[in-house]
Amino acid sequence: MEEQSRPDKDLSEEIAPSFIRPPGLEFAMGVALFAVVLMVFFLVQSGIFIHGVVQHSPDLVKDGFSLSLLSDPLMEERMNDLVFNGDLVGQEAFWSGLVCTLLILITVHFWKREQMSLFLGLRLPSLKQVGIWLGVFLLLGLVIEGIARFNPAFQTDFMKQVIGSTTNMTMLYLGVGVLAPVFEEFLLRGLLFGSIRHLMDEHATVAITAGVFTLMHMQYDWTVMLLVLPMGVVLGYSRSRSGSIWVPIMLHMLNNVVTVVAP
Repeated sequence: MEEQSRPDKDLSEEIAPSFIRPPGLEFAMGVALFAVVLMVFFLVQSGIFIHGVVQHSPDLVKDGFSLSLLSDPLMEERMNDLVFNGDLVGQEAFWSGLVCTLLILITVHFWKREQMSLFLGLRLPSLKQVGIWLGVFLLLGLVIEGIARFNPAFQTDFMKQVIGSTTNMTMLYLGVGVLAPVFEEFLLRGLLFGSIRHLMDEHATVAITAGVFTLMHMQYDWTVMLLVLPMGVVLGYSRSRSGSIWVPIMLHMLNNVVTVVAP
């Protein structure tokens, strides 16, 4: 089990396919797949959101739905009103997370074959690594909570709006607390992490994935995003040093569940 605690310093060589492709090509293929998954993610979320807005606006679609309705000022106003609706946020997170996680697993299976487990970090971590990174993450959470409490600029009421407008807490827990962390970790600390490691070292890979992780949370103000960045760094190193994607998934799920319970 001690082997699992080592950084993946030779990952670019270990995940080389049985028929040799240049590392640059492997990197390019991974980034291209990352872009495709991200596009599917936004399409699924947009489709579910628009469908939800239509269901909440029977007066606007009494004559049937058409694409021209999206440019209607009243429809745009209704979309702005519902952007933080808890029921829609839960459904978007659940279905986009489920669809895109399956997409990653299926496509990486056909791409990496027998190297899939190493590429995505599917091996189980040691209890020691779980304990170490849980302690680090909890300490970081206390620091972030302290900063937010004493400086209003780092506070956000995003989750309060979401929770206050939901009628289905179960879907919110499943979507935001479970499926969203699973998808984001497989996308960032799985697919993107493994792709970048074909060309770059551990620290550069962690930095890039943490930066992308931060940009994916643009629903927050830039001040709050500054607190998201160190979380991305810790999640990245927990993936690298443990050799397992299940560690950042566990930490990410813990964070999101706590956010829903105590926003």
